[in-house]
Amino acid sequence: MGGRADDGVPRPGWGWSVVTGPMMLSDLKARVERGVAWLDEHLPDWWRADRPSQGFDQGGPIDLDALVMRDPCGCVLGQLLGNYYRAELSIDTASACGFDTAARVDDCDGPDEIRDAMRDEFEALAELWSQVISRRRAGS
Repeated sequence: MGGRADDGVPRPGWGWSVVTGPMMLSDLKARVERGVAWLDEHLPDWWRADRPSQGFDQGGPIDLDALVMRDPCGCVLGQLLGNYYRAELSIDTASACGFDTAARVDDCDGPDEIRDAMRDEFEALAELWSQVISRRRAGS
């Protein structure tokens, strides 16, 4: 039950992923912090709720209620840039910065394993990104 309690609620910080072994909250937090540093360098004020929209399909402020890390348009980069792929990051860099899952198809024995591992990791990343953005917005 990688990263989920018996009630089905994601529990970042405990659990088991068939891909990465123990899904450790500290590892995920470190990846998100690298992502925060990348965004601070490349998109100052990226976290602000009043960040101006860049126009249709060009990104704007992050809507935490619509944050879906597995969606290239609904993830952090997707909402900021209009699409995840506009950041032009390698998969390894995107994963290291908490913008993408570390789970890879080659690491799994079957489609159910990769789907479950990716789902759990994306849910945990979405929660961590929401926390970071909420803290920044509360402090501004």
